[in-house]
Amino acid sequence: MKLHNIILAGALLLGLASCDRLLDFEPGDVILAEDAIQTPDDLQRLLVSSYDVLANLYGGRVQIINELRGDNFGAPDNSLDFNAVYNRETTFFTGINGGAYTDFYYAIYRSNVMIENFDLVAGLDEAERTRMEAEARFIRAVCHWGAVKLFAQPYGYTPDNSHLGVPLRLETSQEPLPRASVGAVYDAILEDLTFAAANLPEENGVYATKWSALGYLAQVNFLMLNWQAAADYATQVINSGAFALDTDLDRYEADVVNPETVFGIVSRIQDNRSTSFRDNLRSDNNPSPQLSFSEDFNFFMSLSGGGDARSAWITNTGTRYLCNRFNDKEYFNVPVVHLTGLHLLRAEALAELGSDLATAIGDINAIRDRAFGAGNNPLSADATAEQVRDAARDEFRKETVCEGQWTDQLVRRGVMGEDIEIRGAPWDCPGMALQFSNSETTASGFVLNEEGGCQ
Repeated sequence: MKLHNIILAGALLLGLASCDRLLDFEPGDVILAEDAIQTPDDLQRLLVSSYDVLANLYGGRVQIINELRGDNFGAPDNSLDFNAVYNRETTFFTGINGGAYTDFYYAIYRSNVMIENFDLVAGLDEAERTRMEAEARFIRAVCHWGAVKLFAQPYGYTPDNSHLGVPLRLETSQEPLPRASVGAVYDAILEDLTFAAANLPEENGVYATKWSALGYLAQVNFLMLNWQAAADYATQVINSGAFALDTDLDRYEADVVNPETVFGIVSRIQDNRSTSFRDNLRSDNNPSPQLSFSEDFNFFMSLSGGGDARSAWITNTGTRYLCNRFNDKEYFNVPVVHLTGLHLLRAEALAELGSDLATAIGDINAIRDRAFGAGNNPLSADATAEQVRDAARDEFRKETVCEGQWTDQLVRRGVMGEDIEIRGAPWDCPGMALQFSNSETTASGFVLNEEGGCQ
């Protein structure tokens, strides 16, 4: 099995030690680039350290924060941080959002250090330089996108996207920056991902590839309502032949890379990055995990009937709806972009376009065949565009539960004019955007998010 686009947790592939100065290359440090970067190996280690931070973020932390903002999870058991996100009452003292925000910008900072300092290494092969720059820009785009979705109202919230986003850091300056507009942040994300898609190899060991960038371009354009672009990018990945739909429902596997994974995190027993999922959702070894499914999600799943194998992900204890998706797993790999998601994204994009519905119906039925058994509960070949759209949305919610993507879809639909409420509150209420880290309050004139207002 080829390792496509997988971050190896711990960055141990290159023998990095925790005391390596490059791993400590953070904003505020006084290490000079010319002292830390002297050889191609130094550059590669700096790049790996950026991936290392990305793995810390997307081993489950970001996904859980996003789910807590939506309607798939019920009220957390007793975590103050989780409850602050769930209740849409984060402040700049809330640790979970402050930690994620800081890590987004650590990875961005390290990527910028690399992009600006290739000339310090004499004799660097041009192809290697281009590949490293493409990887650094990929990481920078992923982190800016993750941050702007959590800490700002969504793309389309204002007609020209002039509403406040997040600081846009495209160089290593440590000067405090104001919040850029959401439109400016998205423009930079698209530029970085487009460069990455054009310059990353199709195979790149455990790191990002062309398909990684194309998968993200599909997702970003989808939230921007650029239906044709989203469908085209998804099709490039689907038709690449590099990935295949899994024959079962378990994408979270240990010791083997799932064939659907377009981009993800590899976790090993000695450096487990999947603990956010395991420790907060696993229900076979914990009768009262921190997180469980909501009554709304349980009801939604019940509409599928008993033939839907995904119903086995839920155990009803009479008081809570516990998640079985991560049971019997001590550690496992975490897919971040996967083929199932891209099939369903393409199906909905084509439905919005009202074109090539046969392909969209095929996308949906490939997923339903796996969940219900081949030929059971298929979407009719003469389904209307509206029926295709609704089916794609339903299947997407089921297939990506716990993965932190559903809330993005709800606010996107709010932007489109639908009357969307999330647990009794409008999709655009102020508390949906997390409060910024306490570190930003030191910047003169930095505009914090409005707090509360959702209840």
